[in-house]
Amino acid sequence: MGGDGEVMSEALISDLVLTDEHATVGVDDSIVEGTKRLIDLPGGVLIVLGEDDSVKGVLGTKQILSAVAEGRDLSSSTCGDNMELDVMQVKMDEKIADVLPVINERKPQAVVAIDEDGAFSGYFSPNDYRQAMSKIDTMPAIRALE
Repeated sequence: MGGDGEVMSEALISDLVLTDEHATVGVDDSIVEGTKRLIDLPGGVLIVLGEDDSVKGVLGTKQILSAVAEGRDLSSSTCGDNMELDVMQVKMDEKIADVLPVINERKPQAVVAIDEDGAFSGYFSPNDYRQAMSKIDTMPAIRALE
C-alpha cells in the first residue's frame, strides 16, 4: 500500500488554511486603527507588518488593553509600539511534522507563515495547530493499515 501514510507525513504548512483568524496592520498604524480591525475578529490577532510585508510582531486584545491601562493616547500610539515580538516564522514549504515539535518546544506567542521571500503568507492560529496535529495523529493509524 504505502501511499497514504507517505502523503500525510509529507503534509506541508501550505496545506493548512492560514488566511483566516487574523488581519494585518502596519507598524505605524495607530492603536485605534488596529482596534477597529480586531473588533471583527473575535479571538483573532493583528499581524503587524513592515513596509516590505515582513512580520514585525503581533497585536491582540492583551496588548491593546495594556495600552489602555497605561493611559496611552490610542490615536497616536502605534501598533509597532505595542506589539508582541515573540513570533515564530515558518516557511510555507516546511513539513508540518517538522514544525510542530519546534512550536511545542519554543511556545511562541504567535506563529506566522512566510513565503520564500520572507513576506507574510498566513497566521498559524491555535485552530490551525489543532488541524495540523490531527494530520500528524492520523499517520500511525494509516501506517498500521499498511
